[in-house]
Amino acid sequence: MARRNHLDDFTRGRMIGKLEEGRTVTSVSAEFGINKSVVSRAWKTFQTTGTSVRKVGGGRSRTTTAGDDRCIILQAKRGRRQSASVIAQQLSTAAG
Repeated sequence: MARRNHLDDFTRGRMIGKLEEGRTVTSVSAEFGINKSVVSRAWKTFQTTGTSVRKVGGGRSRTTTAGDDRCIILQAKRGRRQSASVIAQQLSTAAG
């Protein structure tokens, strides 16, 4: 599975600036060493939204906090043969 590395906002802004100057997508992608489709998608998004900042999120909201996650990991390490439902019960009694 390929891992996605998102562009930082500064690089995205520089790309948009070069495209606004009249440079081609091909020349900008060659200069930054980024695929043409990425530059083209960023340009298209900028033209529709008016901003080069990437929208973060969009996924399902978290149900456990970072503290809950640490507690789950600790319980799983202590009782290696415990089932997930037992660990969930322990977490709910500990959290209240």
